[in-house]
Amino acid sequence: MNISATTYGQVRVTPYEIVRLQTLEVNKTMNGHARMRMTAVIPEARKDSYVQATTSQTDIKVKIADDDGHEKVFFSGVVLHVKVNVINDVHTLMVDAVSHTYLLDVKLHKRSFQNPNLSYKNLVRKIISPYEGSDVIDFATDGRKIGDFVMQYEETDWQFIKRMASHFYTGVVPDTASGKPKFYFGLPEGQYKGELQASHYTATKRIADYRSAKENKVPGAKDPDYIVYEADSRQWFEVGNEVEFKSKKWIVGEAKTRFIDSLLNHTYSLFPAEGLRYKKSYNTSIIGASIQASVLQVKGDKVRAKLDMDEQQDESTAYFFPYSTIYASENNTGWYCMPEVNDSIRIYFPSKKEEEGIAISSVKRQDPESVPAVPKQVSTTSPAAGKGSASGQSGGSPSGSNRNSSGAGGGVGRTSSVNRVAPPPVPEDRMGNPDIKTFRTKYGKEIMLAPDKIVISAGGMYITVSDENGIEIVSDQNVSITAGQDVVMSGQTIRIAGEKVELTGKGNTITLEEELKMHGAEIKMN
Repeated sequence: MNISATTYGQVRVTPYEIVRLQTLEVNKTMNGHARMRMTAVIPEARKDSYVQATTSQTDIKVKIADDDGHEKVFFSGVVLHVKVNVINDVHTLMVDAVSHTYLLDVKLHKRSFQNPNLSYKNLVRKIISPYEGSDVIDFATDGRKIGDFVMQYEETDWQFIKRMASHFYTGVVPDTASGKPKFYFGLPEGQYKGELQASHYTATKRIADYRSAKENKVPGAKDPDYIVYEADSRQWFEVGNEVEFKSKKWIVGEAKTRFIDSLLNHTYSLFPAEGLRYKKSYNTSIIGASIQASVLQVKGDKVRAKLDMDEQQDESTAYFFPYSTIYASENNTGWYCMPEVNDSIRIYFPSKKEEEGIAISSVKRQDPESVPAVPKQVSTTSPAAGKGSASGQSGGSPSGSNRNSSGAGGGVGRTSSVNRVAPPPVPEDRMGNPDIKTFRTKYGKEIMLAPDKIVISAGGMYITVSDENGIEIVSDQNVSITAGQDVVMSGQTIRIAGEKVELTGKGNTITLEEELKMHGAEIKMN
């Protein structure tokens, strides 16, 4: 574009009708929105109409005509603020505007990206897809995949995209001429624009930025890369353009434009390409965050989960979170207890790195309208032959009832059943009594630790260790006791009750049934 020097008359601002442009300031920078501010005298007939007609959808363009009269868009954006000031019948319009990338920087979002094979390019495209006409040109990722769990948490899309760019130690550059949210992901390439002719310049070394880059392990950080030239010029360059200055190649990292002495002046900040590298940034707001989720899959000590804040999650591409157990040691000892599929869990983030998130147990969530069922007292009858109970305690039965049994020569006991009281059922509100600890699976297996007893139960079977009644074993199935060596039963009194009692050893048998039967090679009676 052939421009020797730009005057007020070569600048046109739409959609406003302007009598005379008074001031114009445009600031463009990498990793930031371009911003424009102007004041201009408008026709009296327009008065307040511009204030009323300007909406959040109003687009504004600053166009500059070259020496041949051909116009080119210098700035395109959306209006943030508009005001009309009237002094002595002179109507002055004041407008603040920002580039269309601002539309990405309004709403906060919460969502996760769990597929490690998702490319950064497709991730960014997925983020901007809801914005009409949006586009991105990728100069940084080279097809690289995210490779880990990534989460956008209380961040705008613009903030999140900049953070993703920092994974490559680069930034984003808005397309300030586009009427849509378009930007470059990384420094644009092939943008050499020739020599910059400066009327004035200053040189600065960003020592603090260099120290920060070194401490934060920005690759390739060198002291000379942090020299910056600020040069004034009448030439028009864009952020990301490569220019030649003082016989070296530089990148325009920032451009400030304003009228000085009725001529449009540009102040450019010139950086070595390596000097425009950014340290990796993190979302510190996730520190301590605990996000509700549901289990999709369990594998070893890891789980796949759908976060409640996500609309959907493909199980096959979900991220495996390590599950935090109560205790585990390096030699594989400890407590292994994994949740079930569809169980509610939480994903906890102890640090600023989302990939360090872990799955932990969830707080119980109960329908406030539900009412816990009133526990009922349950009684059972001891099973018949082959399905009995054994008790090794002295005195009466574990439930406190007496059993009828035969002594020596006293005949065979006829009691066929013994009334028992089942362990107290746990209320539906399992957390109603903090003194009772329970561990229960979805298959009905349970361990209950109460102040006065321990109960291990599975359906119609249970073992009770009670302070009051000792040990009780009740089963609606067979009870088998097997030892590799001796089985020892001792006590003041040992009672065995059943429809049939049979003692067998080395071919000798004593049977207690309807009558006493003894069978052996030799029987001695005193």
